[in-house]
Amino acid sequence: MIWEWIVKFFGYFRNGTSVSSFSDGLGEGEFGWRHFIWIFLVIAIAIAGYLYFKKYPKREKAIVLTLVIGMFCIRLFHQTLRASIGVESPWTQAFPFHMCTVLTFVLPLTIVFNWKAIKVPVYVLSIMGGIITVLLGGYFADRFMTFWTLESMAAHTILIIVPIYEAASGKFEFNLKESWKVIPGILVLMGWATLANNVFFPNMGANYMYLVTNELPFGTQENFFFFYTLIFALFFGLIYGIPLLLKTLRNNRDSQKQTQSLSAE
Repeated sequence: MIWEWIVKFFGYFRNGTSVSSFSDGLGEGEFGWRHFIWIFLVIAIAIAGYLYFKKYPKREKAIVLTLVIGMFCIRLFHQTLRASIGVESPWTQAFPFHMCTVLTFVLPLTIVFNWKAIKVPVYVLSIMGGIITVLLGGYFADRFMTFWTLESMAAHTILIIVPIYEAASGKFEFNLKESWKVIPGILVLMGWATLANNVFFPNMGANYMYLVTNELPFGTQENFFFFYTLIFALFFGLIYGIPLLLKTLRNNRDSQKQTQSLSAE
């Protein structure tokens, strides 16, 4: 019984010419109770971690390095496994082409090697891609959740919380003056995905970064890129607007305290 569970949890199975992890199709889908629990947990972990590392910034480094190195190693193993056992056909599709998949490798490298030049686009796009994936919640089609499903959920959670923790400890700032760097970052990722869609895997139905076919629950094939742009602008505004608002409120509070202190004297 335990062995059967382990095989289902970690294994891949051949079904005709395809290979995939276990699937029972009995899940409640998006916006069911498990999806809302995941959303709540991501928010709670992000806020709790931010407050904790704001108070104890020196403890952030060890936690973040553990998270990103663990994510990198598991992701590398998983993509190599998928290539070697025929999950990806051709095997070269195991290379990262989706934005979040690319960032699960680039974010750890950026942190470990302190690549300051690309921190802004990497951190902001990591948050953006992670949040969109969490909101879409495409992990709940099955009642039984495999290790690889949970690993992907964990990876997208890490994409969100790590830049927030870096900001809490003072290692990164969501500076509006440097926000322009996000634009060339997303263009580079779109160019990489377009190469995969049109050059590396032509006529194979590739849809990396969902640039070929609309994956939104609204819009048509003619206007979906317009909605992609609106979503990017919305998240861009929130990611930079919320820290700016909090900073303004904090400065006003400190200013009021200083004024009250001078008045008391």
